[in-house]
Formats: sequence, structure tokens, C-alpha cells
Amino acid sequence: MDWVHLLYYCGLMSLLVVKIHGAKLSLPPMELLKSSLCPTLDTNVYENSLPSGAKDAGEYEVVEGAKDLESCVENCCKNEICNIAILHDENCINLVCKDSASCTRTNSTLAKMVVVREVGTSMDAEWLKDRKIRNNITHMESKSSDALVHSSTKAHGRYCEYGIPGNCGENEECVTYNDKRRDGQCQCKEGFQFDENSKCEEIKLVEAASLLETTTVRNVLTNTSTSALTNASSSNSYTNSSTLSTTTSPTESPIEKLIVKINNKTVHLQKGLNTIDSPVPLAAYAIGDVDFKYHWISLSTPKDGDKATISDAYSQTVTLSNLVEGVYVFKVTVQAVGAYGEAVGNITVLPPVHINKGPVAMIEPATQSVKLPNSGVILDGSGSSDDDAVTEYHWEIVTGPLGYKLTDQTGSTLQLTDLVPGNFTIMLRVQDKEGLEDSATAQITVIKEPDYPPTANAGGDQIIYLPKKEIVLCGNASTDDHGIVEWEWTKGPEDSGQAVDMQDTRTAFLHLSNMVEGHYQFTLRVKDAAGQSSTASVHVYVQKPSLTPPKANAGEDVRLVLPNTTTILDGSHTLDAVSTTHWLWKQLRGPNKAHLLTSNLAKVNVTGLTKGDYVFSLTVWNGEDSKKNSSDEVTVHVIQDINVPPKANAGGDFSVVLPASVVRANGSNSVDDVAITKWLWERDPNSLAAGTVISGSDHSPVLMLTDVVAGRYLWRLTVWDAQGAASTDTVSIIVKEDSHQYDEVELVIGADISSLSQSQLTNLCQELQLLLHKDNDISITLLTVNGLTHSEEIRLTFLAYSNGKIVSGPEVASSLRHQLNSDSSQLLDIPVLSVDTVICQNNCSGHGECVQATRECRCHTWWMESFTRRHMGDGVPNCDWSVVYVFVGSCFSMVLTSLCIWLVIALVTKRFLTNVRPRRKPPRYSLLDNQEDGVKSKLRVPSNLLDSGSDSDSDAEVLLDLRKGKHRNDKQRNGYHKLQRIRT
Repeated sequence: MDWVHLLYYCGLMSLLVVKIHGAKLSLPPMELLKSSLCPTLDTNVYENSLPSGAKDAGEYEVVEGAKDLESCVENCCKNEICNIAILHDENCINLVCKDSASCTRTNSTLAKMVVVREVGTSMDAEWLKDRKIRNNITHMESKSSDALVHSSTKAHGRYCEYGIPGNCGENEECVTYNDKRRDGQCQCKEGFQFDENSKCEEIKLVEAASLLETTTVRNVLTNTSTSALTNASSSNSYTNSSTLSTTTSPTESPIEKLIVKINNKTVHLQKGLNTIDSPVPLAAYAIGDVDFKYHWISLSTPKDGDKATISDAYSQTVTLSNLVEGVYVFKVTVQAVGAYGEAVGNITVLPPVHINKGPVAMIEPATQSVKLPNSGVILDGSGSSDDDAVTEYHWEIVTGPLGYKLTDQTGSTLQLTDLVPGNFTIMLRVQDKEGLEDSATAQITVIKEPDYPPTANAGGDQIIYLPKKEIVLCGNASTDDHGIVEWEWTKGPEDSGQAVDMQDTRTAFLHLSNMVEGHYQFTLRVKDAAGQSSTASVHVYVQKPSLTPPKANAGEDVRLVLPNTTTILDGSHTLDAVSTTHWLWKQLRGPNKAHLLTSNLAKVNVTGLTKGDYVFSLTVWNGEDSKKNSSDEVTVHVIQDINVPPKANAGGDFSVVLPASVVRANGSNSVDDVAITKWLWERDPNSLAAGTVISGSDHSPVLMLTDVVAGRYLWRLTVWDAQGAASTDTVSIIVKEDSHQYDEVELVIGADISSLSQSQLTNLCQELQLLLHKDNDISITLLTVNGLTHSEEIRLTFLAYSNGKIVSGPEVASSLRHQLNSDSSQLLDIPVLSVDTVICQNNCSGHGECVQATRECRCHTWWMESFTRRHMGDGVPNCDWSVVYVFVGSCFSMVLTSLCIWLVIALVTKRFLTNVRPRRKPPRYSLLDNQEDGVKSKLRVPSNLLDSGSDSDSDAEVLLDLRKGKHRNDKQRNGYHKLQRIRT
């Protein structure tokens, strides 16, 4: 049966039940959910129930935040494929059944179950809401439910297009799915129903109503159709109320359908407010002249709309307040005597009405002047404003020098570069998101920079003494605001006319040579890029050699106070000194060798002074004849008013990583006001004792240690000055283990270190690489090569690399041992004695520790080495055997061996001694004759004693020695058994 018709017929039956019982039309919460969101919902709540399939019933989802049944059912309704909603201890579970058998109801405690959709049902709530279903009682068959299903299915089997005649048959009309669609299905007109031949025929209302009443009453009494009635009641909210009609009993008139309409409202929030506080009315209208009863129900509210208030819910016009932005959906039901109708309406609250205002463009600065060479300007348009936001910026040149273009025309700022002289008018256009624009302009004036003429400078006048004949004149002190582009040297008008060779006359430096005694004038002319020029003159005087040497003056004696150890020696006051004067400073005496930074200038710096008196001499001469000179001496007194003790500096804490051949601690940064005279490095008591001081470095500024191990070293440095003042500082040296120490491989070969050449070592490394290449592309890096003490053996350590990464040491050692065992045990005719990792990594079977020096295992108590594995297996030291197990096994073996030996002896003895007759002893007694009655009577033995064969320990009784078994070698004689000897 089609779901639309089924809901429609169920709705008729629900209304009839309400009419029969006189109940008022009202919707409980579950029915309200059914009417507003979930038309397929079974409103029955099955207490203490679960699907029979449990977890295997289908796919399920635990819904977070749904703590009650209504929220759980609502989440299931929103999921189009959800079938059952289950609430168990405030845990909501939505179940999608895999089949109907798995979702049958079964008893379970503390669980509630609601059937939202039957298995296989797929309905679109919005489609059902908009679907127009004719309230036609004639859609029901009056004979049986099978006919009802048959006719309903046929009624929805033909599709049509609304408004085109001829699409449907006689007494049929085209009904669209909703108001916005033109396609639909053919249905019988009011008062007609489909028969078995899919033709619409008129039916009698009395028969249909009678059938409906009878069926409804029976369902109510038997409680078998409660779910269908509830579904029908809630599904009425999705039908069009203007077309709904019901039937009553055959004796009553049918319920009149009311046309109910609601005028939907649309209101706007006021600017700056989030709610509408003023009342908003919503009115419903029903056609008729009778008194109607109204009932308003809220179907949905927007988010955060639960604070809205409603008044007059039972009147024609309902009043709402405290509305927020969104859509409020309401349903109104209208009742009267013999009439019923309903409608759905809404109030839409929109945001405040926005009146767009155009943007306002603004440029900062609006006017500005730029003087070259400054050729960059920034215009800021970010001050432009809009009531919402400026979305676009566009810059353009209104007026400007020809050929100048903008590099970037968008963005809130504009950067102009490489400006040329002239006037610029720049416009900015701004636009908001609705397309409104505004513009502003800015004025830029670019002023050309004035070009000033250059200033020539040929340098100062010069004087030289023969035999010197060359000099260089420097004109590089000439200046121009834009730079000099042209230089020109010429002889001046005041020149004496003497001959001279001039070179580099078009540069800033004029080279003069072959000069003679006399007076020379030279003129320098410079020109800038604009053609402006300037001139300057310089005089050069060439004179005869000076016959008298200058008079040296080394200056006044200098007095220094420590810790100042630097001074300046000044000989510039020497008389008759000219440009050709030669200067020579020397140290004559002093407590140490001072350092003269330069010795051939008039002024020199002297450093490295200490306490005491220093004497320096100055020698000066002119020309090339150094013998015509004069000298002067100056004394520098270095004194110490207060002795400042030295300050030791051990160099600061640091760390090194093994392997490290030498560890150095630098204390040379220790200082003193005069000088440090003594150094001493001492090991702290808390320091590691390992490490050897070499070259007596513990009495020098730099301490050098070798043979260090991983750990912390503490050394204390003490320094003394000449006055005995001392200072101490401590340095901490952290020696860290090599991060790759477990990957270092040790190779011991039988050769003498004194006979191993570099080429042999290189070839040996190459052969090692070739051996390791058989397994992988491996390269090796040699770390150390040294000879073992008191033996002709060489120890090599290396690391193996594969694709730039270090290969595991045990892996390399194992691979190399395998290659050497399979190929040969020699490298380049040198026997290989052992291959192993530098650090022993044998775990000794987990029952001992590896001794690094011997590579043997020191086993724990009650554990010992496996003899078979060590001497007949892989030869690796181990602790495989338990002492207890070995002792027990040994004892058991000894017992078993003894038992085997005894068994062999017993078998041999039994085999060889079986046929040997044992030697009989001579009898001690003989049988008595019958005639010896007297004696026989005296030795009369009771018969019971002979029969029992028992012995007696009494001296008075005759002991009868009866053997328990007859020897197999004993034979019967004369048909009589041999009697046992009788002991008396």
C-alpha cells in the first residue's frame, strides 16, 4: 500500500476514534514530533524492550547529548535511514536494521525502544508535508484490507502533468506533489474510488463509514492497531488542512472540512537590537459563520529562540514577543460542531534593514613636494571608509609626465618610485561590496635638484730635495654634488719653465718625474656632468740636498702607572724635519721586550710594557745618507702604586665526545695588572682519576690530557703574579660516550706495526670494503690504527656506512667473520686473528656479563658455559647451562650407566652359568631303615610338621628343612620324590 494513502486512511480512523470517545484533539510530545518531523514514527514507547538481534541487528550510532527519549527519537527522525531509537541508562542509540527479523521486539530491562521507521520504509518528510492528499473516503475499499491495498497501489501508479487535459481517465484528476511542481499522479475525484479494474466508480458513504467504524472499534478493543492510529493522528499535520474531511457513523452527518488560512508575517529587527520586544500578532481565518475554537501549537523555533513568549493560544489571533532572528513555525487547529480544519504558518524575523551608504575615499597626504634625488613617494588610502567595508581599491594617474606608469594599481597604499620632475595628479577609486564608488585625488610636485659647479682641489704645495726627482700630486679632494666626470692637469702660468715629465694628466693623481731644481706650478681643472668646471693650482719646489741633518727630539719622558701598559712615543718636535726625513725608533733597555707597532714614523705606539724603566732612542736623517743623522733618547717609567691580584680564568666549562686523543683546557685568558708568573693545574678530589697530563702542561696556561674516559673531570687553575698574589678558577670537563661506540668494529691482524706501510693499510681497507660489498653497498671509515703491546699484532677500529648511515656494529662484525670464514682468513696475506665490536655486546645468554678485556662471559651463580656450543658449535662465549640441571643430568647419567652395566653383567652371568650343575654338599643325615624302630620312635616327627614344611627355632624340636621350590635339576628316582633333609 502506498504510504501516503495509508497515512490518510489511518488519519480518518484516528479522527473517528476521537469522535467515538469524545476526546479533544490534542498532540502529546511524541505525536507532535511525528506531525512536525517524522510522519513514519510509531508513537508507542516499548518499555523494557530491545531488538532481538541486539548488536548484530544492524549498524548503530551512539548519539552524544541526547539524554531523554524525545531527543533520541528526534535524532533518529533526522536520519533518513534510521529505523529504531533506543534509550538505555540515558544513552541514546540510533539503529539501522539489516532486516526485519533482527529488529523484532524482545524483553530487556532498563531500555526503551521506539520504532521510527519500519524496515524497508524510506519517506521524505518534506515531500509528505508538501504532498496534497485528497481527503476522499472513497479511496477505501469496503470489503477487505487486501482490496484497500490493491486499489491504493493502483491509484498511485499513473503519473500526469498538472493543467494538461486528457492525462487522467474518467472521474479522475491530476494531483501535484506540491505547489511548486507540475508533475503528479492520477487520483479519483471526490466520491469515487478505484475498483479492481483501476477505474473510478462511485461508492456509498454509509458502507464506507460503517466499515471504518467497525474496524476502528475492533482495533481499539483488541489494542492491535494502536501504532497505526497514533501514526495516523500525527501524520495529519502534514496533510493540507483545507482538503481534510472525516466521516462519522452511519447515523451522523459527515464532519465538515474547514478552510483555514494563516497570514504569514515578516518583521525586521531594529538596528542595534537582537530581539523584538513589541508584540507581533499572527491571525488565522476560517470560513464560516459559526463559533470556532482555535488552538495554536509551536512546531519549530530558530536557535536561541526558546525565550519567545506566546499569549492567547486559544484565540483566533495569537501574540508573540521576545522574538529573535529566524523562522517560527506554528500550527493552528480550528474546531466547530461537525467541522474541523488546521493550517501551518510562520513568522520570519529578518535582520535590521540595512541602507547602504556609499564609501568615502581619502588619500594621505593630499599634497606633497618631492625634491630630487629623492624619487620615492607613498600614498596611503587606508583611511577610506564605508558603513560596511571597502572591497576594492584602484589607483590611476590623472595627469603626469609623459611615459610614467604605475607598477601597482590595487591595494590600500600606493608606492611611487623613480619619479621624474613634474606635477602628478593621482586618483584613488574605492568601491564597496554593493558596487557604490567614491574617488579622491592627491597632488605630487617633483622638483628638479639644482646642479652646483664642482670645487677643484689640487692639494697643498710640495717641496722636495734632490736627488729625489719624483712626486705625485693628489687632486682627489676635489668635490661635486653629482660627481666629477673629467680631470685635467696642466702647467700653470707662474711656472719657472723647467722641464718635467707629466703622466696621468687625465686622472685625479698627477705623476711627475725627472724634475730639476726650480719652481713648478700645476693647474687642475675638473668638470661635472653638466659641463660646469673649476680650477685650482699647486706649487712644487725642487731644492738642493740639505747638508745639515735635522735635530732629533724624542719628546719628554713618560710615566705610566699599571695597569696601563701602552704609551705613544712622539718625535714630531724634531727640528728641520721635512718630508724626506727618515725616522727610526729602537728600544735600548727595559725589563722585557716591548712591542713597537711601527718604527719608521714620527709617532709610534708602544705596547706590552711591564713594571720597570724602558729607554727608547730616536734617530732621524734626511735624504739617502743615513750616516748624517742625529739621535735622542726618551725614558718610560712604568710603576705600580697598588698591586692588583691576578684573575684566573680556566676557560669555562665544556664537553667533549669520545674518541678524543687530546683534551685541552685553556687558561690563557687569565689576566694580571703586570704579568702572571706561575701557572698550576690541580685535579679536584671529586674528579675522575683517569687521564694523563702530557708535556708538563699542568704548569702552563693550557692543560692537555690524554687517555680520558667518559665522565666528569674537575680541574682547578691557580695563577700567581710577581708579588705572590694568586687567584683560582675551576673548569668542569664532561667527557661523553661516543654515540656510535657500539657500532665500532675492531679488527686484529697478525702483523708488526713497524712494518705496515700506508699503501698496505689503504689496500687492506679497500679489501675490507670489497668483502662487505657482497652483502650491501658499504663503505668504511678507519678510526684508529695501533700496535698491541708486547705482541706483533695490529688493532684497527673502523665504522661502516651504508647510504650515509652507520651500519650496526654487530651486523658488520658478523658479516665480516662470515666472509672471512667462507673466503679466507687472511687479508693481503696477513692473517686475521679476530673480528668483533670494540665494546663487547655479548649478553651471555642472559645469565652473565661480558668481560671487556677478555671478551669472555662471567656467568651468574648456578650458571655455566655450554661446552658443546663453545667447542663444537659457533664458538661464542655463553652461559647456556644451569649448574643444577648439569648436576642432575650427570647423576642421572651415572645411575643409568651403572644400571646398564649391571644389566649386561647379569645377562652374561645368567647365560653362561645356567647349565652348570651346582656342587652338592655331602649329606649330614641318611634315611632310616624300617627295622630301626627304636630309633625311629625316638625321632618320631608329627605328620603335621611334615605337611606344613615349617621350621621351629626350639632346641627341643626337630627342625625340618623344607625347601620352597624344587630345583629344576633334581630328578625323581624310582618313581619316588626325594625327601628333604631333616635337621635335628
